[in-house]
Amino acid sequence: MLPRLDARVVYLIAFPHTPPVEYRAQAPALTKSAPYFQALDVEIAELGESETTLQGRPIQVRRQVIDGQVQSVECRYTLEDLLNPASNAVRQAVHVDLREQVLREAGYSGPFVEEYTILCLAGGQPSPDEFVNIHWLALAPLLRSEARAFTHAEAEQILAARARYADADLTVVDWEGALIIDADADFQSEIELLKLGNYQLIRYRLLDRAIERNLETLRRELSGRRRFSLAGGVLRDVLEKRLQLLLEFEKIDQLLLLIGDWYTAQLYRIIVDEFYIDEWKAAVHNKLDQLQSITDTVRENFSVTWQQFLDLVQLIGWLLLLVGYFVLFFFDVLALGK
Repeated sequence: MLPRLDARVVYLIAFPHTPPVEYRAQAPALTKSAPYFQALDVEIAELGESETTLQGRPIQVRRQVIDGQVQSVECRYTLEDLLNPASNAVRQAVHVDLREQVLREAGYSGPFVEEYTILCLAGGQPSPDEFVNIHWLALAPLLRSEARAFTHAEAEQILAARARYADADLTVVDWEGALIIDADADFQSEIELLKLGNYQLIRYRLLDRAIERNLETLRRELSGRRRFSLAGGVLRDVLEKRLQLLLEFEKIDQLLLLIGDWYTAQLYRIIVDEFYIDEWKAAVHNKLDQLQSITDTVRENFSVTWQQFLDLVQLIGWLLLLVGYFVLFFFDVLALGK
């Protein structure tokens, strides 16, 4: 018989944030290691906390904006009898309502939304690894937000990525959800790292869209236009936008390098792997290279610089002068013939 365990559920929703925000410098609450890691180059603005009631249960909602780009909403509530399959259905129903309410209140209806579920258990289990290994068939559907039963091989794969700070705690990370077990109920450090992982994922997705828009702009300008049409504004705008995109890419890429203590670095490496952030990074970097190659080709073959324009004017002047000499020579020959 499965034990009755109540869990704290943290449901994260991340999506683009557009209104301007007054920043208040604040570091994520990563407290499980000393000395502390180097301060992250991330600006966090607190938008406030509130409480709502959905499916008959109270839910605390905390809203933040990271780097003025991504709004991260942290929803916390208690889920009774975690290992009971019926609890999974309750949780999914709560999250459907939460997602709708959060996005409606934020005024966002676009496609760039990341959702993530974190299950938090305090002490009381025989040992974190033993607990996971005993109940992995019940835990796997919770992390994947699915009602179907998983095979032993599937469950083992879902629960394979693990990190621990001490013997009495364990963090299991999967693509759609995580499980945090801590004897002291100190979960916030891991929650903040998972927020940063979702933030990084959203930023790469937004960069990918921005690069595609720049490529589309160049395609439209090249389509059906002559050589002289691309001089000036359009190409300059694309080049300036590419520089901005490159700076944003470098800033996102530096985030992992700045997470330096042993535990947070280990856990964040797992998050990067499970979220496929390196794959997104490689895809975005490849598109930046494509944009660079195309803009270089346009600049070399389809645009006319000021120096090239002056050289062209000079060439035309020499041609006119040469024609003038031929005309004068022709009139001189006519004069001698008379």
